[in-house]
Amino acid sequence: MSHDQVIKQMRADLEQLGNEVRNGTQHQTRNMLISAGSGAVFALAVFWIATRFIA
Repeated sequence: MSHDQVIKQMRADLEQLGNEVRNGTQHQTRNMLISAGSGAVFALAVFWIATRFIA
């Protein structure tokens, strides 16, 4: 998964999270927070690996 794809996925997760916060239940919101957080951690890990080993 490329850096751009990770960013697009994070944006989609955050957009869906915003919709869930406005319209959804707490259970769904918690799951979206976990998903968005996981995506952010993954993106940071990919960025760190890329700068550490490629650059």
